Amino acid sequence: MKEPILKFLRCPSCKNTSLSLNKRIVDDVEIRSGEINCVNCGAVYRIKEGIIDFLNNANDRVMRERKAMDDDEYITDNSGNKYQITPETIEKFKDKFLVLPHGDGTYFFKRGGSFQSITEAADRFYSALRELHLTGKEKILELGASFSYASSKFAKTGCSVAALDISNYLKVSSLFVRDAYYDRVFSDMHNIPFQDNTFDIVFGAAVVHHSNNLKAVFSEIRRVLKPGGKVMLINEPSRGIFEKIHPVFKEMENKGYGDISYTIPQWRKGARKGGLKKIKIEFLSLADDYITRHKNRDTRDNFKLRLMRFFQNHRGIEKLALALCILPRLLFRQKSWRLTAYK
Repeated sequence: MKEPILKFLRCPSCKNTSLSLNKRIVDDVEIRSGEINCVNCGAVYRIKEGIIDFLNNANDRVMRERKAMDDDEYITDNSGNKYQITPETIEKFKDKFLVLPHGDGTYFFKRGGSFQSITEAADRFYSALRELHLTGKEKILELGASFSYASSKFAKTGCSVAALDISNYLKVSSLFVRDAYYDRVFSDMHNIPFQDNTFDIVFGAAVVHHSNNLKAVFSEIRRVLKPGGKVMLINEPSRGIFEKIHPVFKEMENKGYGDISYTIPQWRKGARKGGLKKIKIEFLSLADDYITRHKNRDTRDNFKLRLMRFFQNHRGIEKLALALCILPRLLFRQKSWRLTAYK
């Protein structure tokens, strides 16, 4: 962390903004070790590897999911060896982390590779980045930042950025911050340790579906947004109104994860009850998604691929086709979609 962030923080325990800083180790980039103390309630939040840990009083659900993520053998190399996200793993695979989300074309980013899902959603991220029209003056919070490549991209535009997550995946951020700095915090998104009206933008990719209370999360997002501020969510899983919940959600729950399968009406209702306005749900291009997956999985040419390429080259026709597909996607399967809303 860097010291200026202190004036935007608040204590998650008592909500007070009177905080003091005790620096222990400072390098040429940031404060790497120390503590933040709440003057009001006496809570102590440790700084380690540059990340502030605000999970002192996190509930059992959050800590269970954190343990599941930290225990997960996330990375498998091409020899079948499995690795948890540890400092040693981060160093060993740093060249792979540094080319997220698009990857470098190697095994790790292809079908069956550890970063396959991130790479196949890379176009959605870059589309969102363009849609945000960043000027470099915005203050941005990324929820569920994970390896925090998105925060890194935002910071490179000149924006002031904070990345939030519950897992030690966030420690990968140490690879990025020397190039373009952003602050990082361990925190539950239901109890964000920032003051009211702090951010111009709150961004999240495949994170809010981990909440079992959409209204509470959206209400907290609204609180930290400035008046007129914007939230954008991408890559959130969703099921059709008549679609059965996929068994993978039960499997994830058994492992300790908090993934929940919501419908689009539930997403919209959660945002509205959380106090957000101008809620917009966009169904994104099926052609772009299909072509990206096809390219990444090295499958052979087929009629569907040729059709998708036709749609990519004729966006007007694709737009008409997408309009005709709105109801089927709403009822049965959404595929790629994006939510934006405002305070």
